[in-house]
Amino acid sequence: MKALVTGAAGFIGSHVVRALLDEGHEVRALHLPAEDVRNLEGLDVERFAGDVTDEVRMREAVRGRDVVFHLAAVYALWERTPGTMRRVNVGGTRTVLAAARREGVRRVVHTSSIARFGGQGGARRATEESPFALGPTGDVYSRTKQEAHEVALEAARDMDVVIVAPTGPIGPGDVAPTPTGRLLLACMSMPVVVVARTVVNFADVRDIARGHVLAAERGKRGESYLLGARDMTLADLARAALRVIGARRVVVEAPYRAARVVARGARAWADRVSRRPPLLTPASVAIAELGLAADCAKAVRELGMPQTPIEVALRDAFAWFSRHGYTRARA
Repeated sequence: MKALVTGAAGFIGSHVVRALLDEGHEVRALHLPAEDVRNLEGLDVERFAGDVTDEVRMREAVRGRDVVFHLAAVYALWERTPGTMRRVNVGGTRTVLAAARREGVRRVVHTSSIARFGGQGGARRATEESPFALGPTGDVYSRTKQEAHEVALEAARDMDVVIVAPTGPIGPGDVAPTPTGRLLLACMSMPVVVVARTVVNFADVRDIARGHVLAAERGKRGESYLLGARDMTLADLARAALRVIGARRVVVEAPYRAARVVARGARAWADRVSRRPPLLTPASVAIAELGLAADCAKAVRELGMPQTPIEVALRDAFAWFSRHGYTRARA
């Protein structure tokens, strides 16, 4: 297989690259020109600098590829430049799919998100049949991933598109780091770990990457697959992380009323003063109240997605953070 991976330097994208290389496939790795590409260091890939919103560059990127894995997206709880997320997440998806269609790519694996299916409220677990529920939270990322998901579904009418929707990834290579990664770092450094009272589905990032490759091999055109493993409260995840590193910390679940007050202040400070992403936003608190639990049995049953224990993912995440200087602690 000759594959193109967009978002190849990212957390999940770089593991998709590795999963493809492990099976002997040829990989072209698309990344932004000025992007941190440490996740691609030492890998036998063709690096291709480009932007998914650039039609000409994307035609060049997909040319000669059998399969395109489209993972590139802007993920953030707050936008410094309004409109960027929609331009990349929605417009970029249209551009990639159009380029793949024109160049005769055999199959596209489009990466959606748990944000498209999650947030069903209460103890309800999302499935691939769940309606979009996070719109009322006001979260721009969720809305743009929903719109991109619909673009991919529409494209599947006249080309071979399979959709995968990762839940919360944990493991090595969390460069940003993600919100989950920041929680793990807090477990290593903070005397008290404060979390939201919510349930989220998590999985080893390497299993999620493997799920992408399996979707290319076994997925059905036009079908969606939730790629996840285990529902956990954030408090339980923090306690599991503390056990892995052998640390004793107090874990506190923050009341929603207090979190909403803090989130409004943090958002106002980011908008007017710091111009940096806040730790909390009103939208992120609203999402936490709804939860991101998921039933991922379809991907296990139809694709054969692995289900590595979360403790293994936590161990390897901590080791990676430690090696790359994210904390002075040594797990």
